[in-house]
Amino acid sequence: MKLNTGKIAFPIEFDNGDKQNIYFNPNDPDLAIRMKDFQGKVEARTKDLEDLKLKPDGTPEDVEAIESFRKIRNILCEELDVAFNGEISAVVFKHCSPFAVVDGGYFIIQFIEGIKPEIEQHIKQANAAVEQKMQRHIANYIKK
Repeated sequence: MKLNTGKIAFPIEFDNGDKQNIYFNPNDPDLAIRMKDFQGKVEARTKDLEDLKLKPDGTPEDVEAIESFRKIRNILCEELDVAFNGEISAVVFKHCSPFAVVDGGYFIIQFIEGIKPEIEQHIKQANAAVEQKMQRHIANYIKK
């Protein structure tokens, strides 16, 4: 048996010319739940770690806090992979840390803000396709 998971490729082009794809199902209704839970799960998993203060460039202020920084980064990547139901963090953070400050904001925030409209577009297209199929199906039962 072969089942279609609905995962599709989302191309990412980095400013260095590297082109990669991440794969997930934008129409998975649980995606919204997992994305909503993402921040809370990261916060819960990192609450016992040392308070990490970052410099404006996104690096830890205290060199002693590097291990906490590493753990927080790993937790963030793991939870992002859970949210998108696939291993996307290795691709997304291939060229810079989620905490890298790029164009005045953390890279992780830029990614989430960039992927959100892509997801919304795919959901609208999928809903329109489902509605069209339903109308054709209903038309078979409605005869004038």
